[in-house]
Amino acid sequence: MNKGIYYYVTIATDQEGYHLLHRQECKRLPAKQDMIFIGTLYNLNQALSTARINFKKVKPCIKCCIRYSSPVIRESVRPVHHFPQKMI
Repeated sequence: MNKGIYYYVTIATDQEGYHLLHRQECKRLPAKQDMIFIGTLYNLNQALSTARINFKKVKPCIKCCIRYSSPVIRESVRPVHHFPQKMI
């Protein structure tokens, strides 16, 4: 069973007008008075959807959200032929 993660959104915006979405263990998490707890959620998509209910422009923190949510691909991608090659 998946364990819920505490997510927070910054009240202040960055230079582009975006609020940042952080996980509880983020090292860049601002002070308590500068953020809003949005809930205990199970993945980044749920957290972004919940945050965007109250804030129009929200983006995930690169250090805590993107790092843990993106899959790690260690193999090179090889094309797959779904249709047979032309006969000569």
